[in-house]
Amino acid sequence: MVQQAGIDFVVAPDYLPDHFSNWYLLSSYLQRETELVIHLQLPSAAAEIQELADASKMAMLYTNAFDAVALMKNKGYLPLACLKDKFDEVVVAVSAESEYQKAEDLPADALIKTGPNPDIRCLGLRLLKEAGLEADKLKIEEAAGFSQAASALIKGDAQAGFFMADTYAHMSKRTLEQLRVLQESRFAAVTHMVVLHPDFAEQQETLQQAFAGMAEKPAGQTVLETLDLPAGFVVLTQEEAERMVAAAEGNSTQDD
Repeated sequence: MVQQAGIDFVVAPDYLPDHFSNWYLLSSYLQRETELVIHLQLPSAAAEIQELADASKMAMLYTNAFDAVALMKNKGYLPLACLKDKFDEVVVAVSAESEYQKAEDLPADALIKTGPNPDIRCLGLRLLKEAGLEADKLKIEEAAGFSQAASALIKGDAQAGFFMADTYAHMSKRTLEQLRVLQESRFAAVTHMVVLHPDFAEQQETLQQAFAGMAEKPAGQTVLETLDLPAGFVVLTQEEAERMVAAAEGNSTQDD
């Protein structure tokens, strides 16, 4: 049972480091708009999200579509909102000194490093499948984060890596000089989204309206721009979320 003293708003650590303090602006905005007590939680690693959930401190979560849909299906979480016109995309990269010049050049059993992001892993595998590689032959190893995946490539411990495109673009100049992009996706299939614990079902509509109305209010638009989310959010249904995941996987329909 999630405690009712307030709404613990957890943000998955997929955002750019420069945006850390800006999530507090979003939390404060939502609190003013809804008149609800909202406590922001910014875990430093994906593994901490489960700890917060176990401690009943995850009433609301902003995360990738795959994890959001899993919570809706398995834990009864309710859909709130998803990003508008801001899609998760993947970069397939190699060491700058790598012999591979395009995705098709990778060996069938290539060792791929990726962060703990199921959406990026899925999109990366979809790109490599389109390049003629078979997913079940590839060796996928999960790193603690994208910076650790980059380090593995630079050290020669992996042949390629999957990175969230936004994160890759904002890596340090030194890191980017030691890496090279093989391919970047343009699927426009899946976005991050916000879900709500069922104990807070009475607040679902209020929170949906607050998220969806941000772009229409000057104060909300200012917060969105600080997070590089100028188009804001739109109200989400579970069916729409499941369709996104199916599209990201390359399926035309969603299996029930």
